[in-house]
Amino acid sequence: MLLSILIPTYNRSVFLNKNLTMLKSYILDNDLESKVEIVVSNNFSSDDTSEIIGNFFKDNPTLSILPIHQSSNIGLLKNALEVLKNANFEYVMYLGDDDYIDENYLNGVITHIENNKSTHVVLPSLIEVNIHDEFVKNGRDFELQNSYWDAGYENCLENGWRGHQLSGLVLKRNGIYDAVKKFRFSNLYIFVFFTAYSCLKGNTFHYTKFPVRVTNPGQKNKDWNYGEDGLINDLFDNYINLPLSSWQITKLQLKVIESQPWRLWKYKKVGDKEFLITFKNMWFSKNSTYLFKIAFPLLVLKIAAKKKLYKLLKS
Repeated sequence: MLLSILIPTYNRSVFLNKNLTMLKSYILDNDLESKVEIVVSNNFSSDDTSEIIGNFFKDNPTLSILPIHQSSNIGLLKNALEVLKNANFEYVMYLGDDDYIDENYLNGVITHIENNKSTHVVLPSLIEVNIHDEFVKNGRDFELQNSYWDAGYENCLENGWRGHQLSGLVLKRNGIYDAVKKFRFSNLYIFVFFTAYSCLKGNTFHYTKFPVRVTNPGQKNKDWNYGEDGLINDLFDNYINLPLSSWQITKLQLKVIESQPWRLWKYKKVGDKEFLITFKNMWFSKNSTYLFKIAFPLLVLKIAAKKKLYKLLKS
Protein backbone atom coordinates (compact mmCIF):
# COMPACT_ATOMS: atom_id res chain seq x y z
CA MET A 1 0.00 0.00 0.00
CA LEU A 2 1.15 3.50 -0.84
CA LEU A 3 -1.36 6.18 0.21
CA SER A 4 -3.78 6.61 3.10
CA ILE A 5 -6.59 9.12 2.45
CA LEU A 6 -7.47 10.68 5.80
CA ILE A 7 -10.96 12.11 6.39
CA PRO A 8 -11.79 13.58 9.80
CA THR A 9 -15.54 14.16 9.79
CA TYR A 10 -18.30 15.68 11.90
CA ASN A 11 -22.01 16.12 11.11
CA ARG A 12 -21.66 16.31 7.33
CA SER A 13 -23.06 12.95 6.30
CA VAL A 14 -24.44 14.10 2.93
CA PHE A 15 -21.08 15.55 1.87
CA LEU A 16 -19.18 12.61 3.30
CA ASN A 17 -21.33 10.12 1.41
CA LYS A 18 -20.73 11.98 -1.86
CA ASN A 19 -17.00 12.12 -1.16
CA LEU A 20 -16.71 8.42 -0.34
CA THR A 21 -18.69 7.51 -3.45
CA MET A 22 -16.37 9.60 -5.63
CA LEU A 23 -13.27 8.08 -4.04
CA LYS A 24 -14.67 4.59 -4.55
CA SER A 25 -15.12 5.32 -8.26
CA TYR A 26 -11.59 6.71 -8.59
CA ILE A 27 -10.03 3.73 -6.84
CA LEU A 28 -11.97 1.04 -8.69
CA ASP A 29 -11.79 2.66 -12.14
CA ASN A 30 -8.00 3.03 -11.90
CA ASP A 31 -7.23 -0.29 -10.18
CA LEU A 32 -5.86 1.41 -7.08
CA GLU A 33 -7.22 -1.07 -4.51
CA SER A 34 -3.70 -2.25 -3.70
CA LYS A 35 -2.33 1.28 -3.39
CA VAL A 36 -4.92 3.32 -1.49
CA GLU A 37 -6.72 3.01 1.83
CA ILE A 38 -9.39 5.33 3.30
CA VAL A 39 -9.27 6.23 7.00
CA VAL A 40 -12.38 8.00 8.35
CA SER A 41 -12.76 9.28 11.90
CA ASN A 42 -16.30 10.19 12.96
CA ASN A 43 -16.03 12.79 15.71
CA PHE A 44 -19.19 11.72 17.59
CA SER A 45 -21.58 13.11 14.97
CA SER A 46 -25.24 13.56 15.85
CA ASP A 47 -26.49 12.97 12.29
CA ASP A 48 -26.38 9.67 10.35
CA THR A 49 -22.62 9.76 9.73
CA SER A 50 -22.15 6.44 11.57
CA GLU A 51 -24.64 4.72 9.28
CA ILE A 52 -23.08 6.24 6.16
CA ILE A 53 -19.62 4.99 7.16
CA GLY A 54 -20.94 1.59 8.24
CA ASN A 55 -22.83 1.02 4.99
CA PHE A 56 -19.88 2.13 2.88
CA PHE A 57 -17.59 -0.26 4.76
CA LYS A 58 -20.07 -3.15 4.40
CA ASP A 59 -20.86 -2.52 0.72
CA ASN A 60 -17.24 -2.24 -0.46
CA PRO A 61 -15.35 -5.30 0.73
CA THR A 62 -12.67 -4.92 -1.97
CA LEU A 63 -11.61 -1.52 -0.69
CA SER A 64 -9.24 -0.96 2.20
CA ILE A 65 -11.31 1.10 4.66
CA LEU A 66 -10.57 1.90 8.30
CA PRO A 67 -13.61 3.41 10.10
CA ILE A 68 -13.02 5.08 13.48
CA HIS A 69 -15.89 6.19 15.73
CA GLN A 70 -15.12 8.52 18.63
CA SER A 71 -17.13 7.97 21.82
CA SER A 72 -17.19 11.73 22.45
CA ASN A 73 -16.38 14.89 20.51
CA ILE A 74 -12.60 15.20 20.82
CA GLY A 75 -12.30 18.45 18.84
CA LEU A 76 -10.98 19.33 15.39
CA LEU A 77 -7.28 19.05 16.21
CA LYS A 78 -7.40 15.70 17.98
CA ASN A 79 -9.63 14.19 15.31
CA ALA A 80 -7.18 15.29 12.61
CA LEU A 81 -4.37 13.65 14.57
CA GLU A 82 -6.47 10.52 15.13
CA VAL A 83 -6.65 9.68 11.42
CA LEU A 84 -2.92 10.30 11.07
CA LYS A 85 -2.12 8.05 14.03
CA ASN A 86 -4.17 5.21 12.51
CA ALA A 87 -2.83 5.51 8.95
CA ASN A 88 -0.87 2.48 7.76
CA PHE A 89 0.92 3.51 4.61
CA GLU A 90 3.93 5.46 3.41
CA TYR A 91 2.10 8.65 2.42
CA VAL A 92 -1.06 10.31 3.69
CA MET A 93 -3.49 12.65 1.95
CA TYR A 94 -5.77 14.78 4.11
CA LEU A 95 -9.24 15.47 2.76
CA GLY A 96 -12.04 17.56 4.24
CA ASP A 97 -15.33 15.69 4.35
CA ASP A 98 -16.96 18.35 2.13
CA ASP A 99 -14.00 18.97 -0.21
CA TYR A 100 -13.36 17.03 -3.40
CA ILE A 101 -10.23 15.99 -5.27
CA ASP A 102 -10.08 15.48 -9.02
CA GLU A 103 -9.56 11.93 -10.30
CA ASN A 104 -6.55 13.16 -12.29
CA TYR A 105 -5.07 14.70 -9.14
CA LEU A 106 -5.22 11.36 -7.31
CA ASN A 107 -3.66 9.51 -10.25
CA GLY A 108 -0.95 12.15 -10.60
CA VAL A 109 -0.13 11.99 -6.90
CA ILE A 110 0.13 8.20 -7.00
CA THR A 111 2.45 8.28 -10.03
CA HIS A 112 4.65 10.97 -8.49
CA ILE A 113 5.14 9.42 -5.05
CA GLU A 114 5.75 6.00 -6.57
CA ASN A 115 8.67 7.39 -8.55
CA ASN A 116 9.98 10.16 -6.28
CA LYS A 117 10.65 8.87 -2.79
CA SER A 118 12.54 12.02 -1.84
CA THR A 119 9.21 13.89 -1.99
CA HIS A 120 7.83 14.66 1.47
CA VAL A 121 5.06 17.08 0.44
CA VAL A 122 2.61 17.38 -2.45
CA LEU A 123 0.64 20.63 -2.45
CA PRO A 124 -2.49 21.17 -4.57
CA SER A 125 -4.07 24.26 -6.02
CA LEU A 126 -7.56 25.22 -4.83
CA ILE A 127 -10.83 26.64 -6.10
CA GLU A 128 -13.91 27.45 -4.03
CA VAL A 129 -17.30 25.82 -4.61
CA ASN A 130 -20.63 26.19 -2.83
CA ILE A 131 -22.49 23.42 -1.01
CA HIS A 132 -23.88 22.26 -4.37
CA ASP A 133 -20.34 21.78 -5.72
CA GLU A 134 -20.78 24.75 -8.08
CA PHE A 135 -17.86 27.07 -8.81
CA VAL A 136 -17.88 30.20 -6.63
CA LYS A 137 -14.49 31.82 -7.12
CA ASN A 138 -10.84 31.17 -7.73
CA GLY A 139 -8.89 30.08 -4.71
CA ARG A 140 -5.13 29.65 -4.70
CA ASP A 141 -2.33 28.71 -7.11
CA PHE A 142 -4.61 27.47 -9.91
CA GLU A 143 -2.85 29.85 -12.31
CA LEU A 144 0.64 28.57 -11.46
CA GLN A 145 2.60 25.88 -13.27
CA ASN A 146 3.61 22.68 -11.50
CA SER A 147 6.87 23.22 -9.65
CA TYR A 148 9.48 21.28 -7.66
CA TRP A 149 11.35 22.40 -4.54
CA ASP A 150 14.36 20.83 -2.87
CA ALA A 151 14.30 20.20 0.86
CA GLY A 152 15.35 23.12 3.04
CA TYR A 153 14.47 26.53 4.36
CA GLU A 154 13.70 28.21 1.01
CA ASN A 155 11.19 25.45 0.32
CA CYS A 156 9.68 26.00 3.77
CA LEU A 157 9.50 29.77 3.27
CA GLU A 158 7.83 29.48 -0.12
CA ASN A 159 5.43 26.67 0.67
CA GLY A 160 5.01 26.26 4.43
CA TRP A 161 2.06 28.67 4.70
CA ARG A 162 0.18 26.68 2.05
CA GLY A 163 -0.61 24.07 4.70
CA HIS A 164 -3.42 26.34 5.96
CA GLN A 165 -5.83 24.27 3.84
CA LEU A 166 -5.78 20.54 4.56
CA SER A 167 -7.63 19.10 1.56
CA GLY A 168 -5.43 17.42 -1.02
CA LEU A 169 -2.31 17.93 1.11
CA VAL A 170 -0.02 14.89 0.79
CA LEU A 171 2.71 14.14 3.31
CA LYS A 172 5.29 11.43 3.84
CA ARG A 173 3.96 9.90 7.04
CA ASN A 174 7.15 8.77 8.75
CA GLY A 175 8.05 11.09 11.62
CA ILE A 176 5.37 13.77 11.37
CA TYR A 177 3.07 12.35 14.06
CA ASP A 178 6.01 11.91 16.44
CA ALA A 179 7.18 15.46 15.67
CA VAL A 180 3.79 16.91 16.52
CA LYS A 181 3.58 14.97 19.79
CA LYS A 182 6.76 16.67 21.04
CA PHE A 183 4.94 19.99 21.30
CA ARG A 184 1.67 21.24 22.75
CA PHE A 185 -0.42 22.49 19.86
CA SER A 186 -3.80 24.06 20.43
CA ASN A 187 -4.60 25.61 17.07
CA LEU A 188 -6.68 24.99 13.95
CA TYR A 189 -3.69 25.05 11.62
CA ILE A 190 -1.67 22.00 12.61
CA PHE A 191 -1.33 21.33 8.86
CA VAL A 192 0.93 24.36 8.60
CA PHE A 193 3.34 22.63 10.97
CA PHE A 194 3.05 19.37 9.03
CA THR A 195 3.82 21.18 5.77
CA ALA A 196 6.60 23.44 7.01
CA TYR A 197 8.30 20.61 8.90
CA SER A 198 8.08 18.30 5.87
CA CYS A 199 9.42 21.02 3.53
CA LEU A 200 12.52 21.21 5.71
CA LYS A 201 12.93 17.42 5.68
CA GLY A 202 12.26 16.56 2.04
CA ASN A 203 11.35 17.76 -1.44
CA THR A 204 8.04 19.37 -2.40
CA PHE A 205 5.92 18.94 -5.52
CA HIS A 206 3.51 21.84 -6.06
CA TYR A 207 0.92 20.05 -8.19
CA THR A 208 -1.37 22.77 -9.51
CA LYS A 209 -2.86 21.28 -12.67
CA PHE A 210 -5.99 19.77 -11.10
CA PRO A 211 -7.37 22.03 -8.33
CA VAL A 212 -9.05 20.64 -5.24
CA ARG A 213 -12.64 21.85 -4.89
CA VAL A 214 -12.97 23.39 -1.44
CA THR A 215 -16.53 23.90 -0.23
CA ASN A 216 -17.33 27.30 1.27
CA PRO A 217 -20.58 26.84 3.20
CA GLY A 218 -20.51 30.40 4.58
CA GLN A 219 -18.99 31.34 7.91
CA LYS A 220 -22.26 30.87 9.81
CA ASN A 221 -22.23 27.18 8.89
CA LYS A 222 -18.66 26.56 10.06
CA ASP A 223 -17.88 25.22 13.52
CA TRP A 224 -14.98 27.69 13.86
CA ASN A 225 -14.25 31.32 13.02
CA TYR A 226 -11.34 33.69 12.42
CA GLY A 227 -11.60 35.37 15.82
CA GLU A 228 -10.23 38.88 16.28
CA ASP A 229 -6.81 38.23 14.75
CA GLY A 230 -7.54 36.37 11.51
CA LEU A 231 -6.24 33.24 13.29
CA ILE A 232 -2.72 34.62 12.92
CA ASN A 233 -1.71 33.58 16.43
CA ASP A 234 -2.82 30.01 15.62
CA LEU A 235 -0.73 30.02 12.46
CA PHE A 236 2.32 31.36 14.27
CA ASP A 237 1.98 28.71 16.97
CA ASN A 238 3.17 26.21 14.36
CA TYR A 239 6.25 28.17 13.29
CA ILE A 240 7.67 28.72 16.77
CA ASN A 241 8.02 24.95 17.15
CA LEU A 242 10.22 24.53 14.08
CA PRO A 243 14.00 24.05 14.50
CA LEU A 244 14.80 27.50 13.07
CA SER A 245 16.39 30.77 14.14
CA SER A 246 14.31 33.74 15.26
CA TRP A 247 15.06 35.55 12.00
CA GLN A 248 13.98 32.55 9.92
CA ILE A 249 10.73 32.28 11.90
CA THR A 250 10.16 36.02 11.45
CA LYS A 251 10.44 35.65 7.67
CA LEU A 252 7.91 32.79 7.76
CA GLN A 253 5.50 34.93 9.78
CA LEU A 254 5.83 37.92 7.45
CA LYS A 255 5.35 35.59 4.47
CA VAL A 256 1.92 34.66 5.82
CA ILE A 257 0.83 38.32 5.98
CA GLU A 258 2.23 39.00 2.52
CA SER A 259 0.62 35.88 0.99
CA GLN A 260 -2.73 36.14 2.79
CA PRO A 261 -3.44 39.85 3.41
CA TRP A 262 -7.15 39.00 3.41
CA ARG A 263 -6.71 37.78 7.00
CA LEU A 264 -6.50 41.46 7.95
CA TRP A 265 -8.44 43.21 5.18
CA LYS A 266 -11.56 41.06 5.56
CA TYR A 267 -12.21 43.02 8.78
CA LYS A 268 -12.16 46.28 6.84
CA LYS A 269 -15.47 45.21 5.30
CA VAL A 270 -16.93 44.92 8.80
CA GLY A 271 -15.77 48.35 9.95
CA ASP A 272 -12.79 50.55 10.80
CA LYS A 273 -13.00 49.69 14.49
CA GLU A 274 -12.87 45.94 13.79
CA PHE A 275 -10.01 46.48 11.36
CA LEU A 276 -7.94 48.38 13.96
CA ILE A 277 -8.65 45.77 16.65
CA THR A 278 -7.49 43.00 14.32
CA PHE A 279 -4.43 44.99 13.28
CA LYS A 280 -3.45 45.44 16.95
CA ASN A 281 -4.04 41.76 17.75
CA MET A 282 -1.91 40.65 14.81
CA TRP A 283 0.81 43.16 15.66
CA PHE A 284 1.15 41.99 19.25
CA SER A 285 0.21 38.34 18.81
CA LYS A 286 1.64 36.14 21.53
CA ASN A 287 3.42 33.78 19.14
CA SER A 288 5.04 36.44 16.93
CA THR A 289 8.73 37.23 17.20
CA TYR A 290 10.14 40.56 18.37
CA LEU A 291 11.41 41.21 14.83
CA PHE A 292 7.94 40.55 13.43
CA LYS A 293 6.49 43.20 15.74
CA ILE A 294 8.95 45.72 14.30
CA ALA A 295 8.35 44.81 10.65
CA PHE A 296 4.60 44.14 10.67
CA PRO A 297 3.27 47.73 10.46
CA LEU A 298 5.72 48.51 7.65
CA LEU A 299 4.52 45.48 5.72
CA VAL A 300 0.88 46.49 6.22
CA LEU A 301 1.66 49.97 4.85
CA LYS A 302 3.32 48.37 1.82
CA ILE A 303 0.28 46.14 1.20
CA ALA A 304 -2.09 49.10 1.62
CA ALA A 305 -0.10 51.11 -0.93
CA LYS A 306 -0.29 48.25 -3.43
CA LYS A 307 -4.04 47.96 -2.90
CA LYS A 308 -4.51 51.69 -3.47
CA LEU A 309 -2.39 51.61 -6.62
CA TYR A 310 -4.33 48.62 -7.93
CA LYS A 311 -7.64 50.44 -7.43
CA LEU A 312 -6.31 53.52 -9.21
CA LEU A 313 -5.08 51.48 -12.18
CA LYS A 314 -8.35 49.55 -12.33
CA SER A 315 -10.38 52.77 -12.39
